[in-house]
Amino acid sequence: MDYDSLTVLELKNLCKNRGIRISGNKAEVVIRLMEDDESAAAPPRAQPQTPQQSFPQHVPGGYAPAQIIYVQKEDELASGIGICIIIYAIFRLFWAVIFSTGSGGAGAWLLSPVAFLLGLGFLVGGVITYSGYRNGVYLTLAILAVSGLFSVAFHGDEVNPVSIAWGDEMIMTSIMCSFTCMILVALPLILSQLKEGWPEPIENLLKRNQSTDGKTQFACQSCKAELQIPIGYSGNIACPSCNLEMKV
Repeated sequence: MDYDSLTVLELKNLCKNRGIRISGNKAEVVIRLMEDDESAAAPPRAQPQTPQQSFPQHVPGGYAPAQIIYVQKEDELASGIGICIIIYAIFRLFWAVIFSTGSGGAGAWLLSPVAFLLGLGFLVGGVITYSGYRNGVYLTLAILAVSGLFSVAFHGDEVNPVSIAWGDEMIMTSIMCSFTCMILVALPLILSQLKEGWPEPIENLLKRNQSTDGKTQFACQSCKAELQIPIGYSGNIACPSCNLEMKV
């Protein structure tokens, strides 16, 4: 608008209509009107948006239930049983080492290698159970059964590395201890969700040893598909089922 062509009275009427100050000479009033035009032409300032809270969606007949995210917790029972087996394995290995030095009754040192193998088996079973695999429990139960048979077979008046109880009055105690340990070890099979198979290093070792026609079987790390690769091959392979690339 050409404010210079208007009279002072007309300019002040414009100021009055716009609600701005009308005092001053013509130049001041013109400047005031031009500033008002500029402020009106400027884009509105963006207002900060307040995050909206999500509510359950309304559906006919009521509201849809809110979604709940469940976080799976690691199985503490299998881990606890695995730690107990490992501690017992260390005790059995220490027990075998003591008798290997010639301590105990006559000929007791001859059973030290058997006791050492039993302790080593307990150690492997405990580690696999701690990792959450079902085969770790099965392995420990089998070794407990063998250990119990050795404990009864070589039970006597003198202590030996495969039987930590001695004397006729302790044989039933030894049997009850074996059964109690087997029940405790088997608890994860009932109360836990254990993984099938073996830990990855053992699984790969078993698959590498199964060879046919110059090839060895290898399990895919993702879909567990059986793959056959040449014996001695080292490098990257791709699973044809899930297209996962792996290094062997």
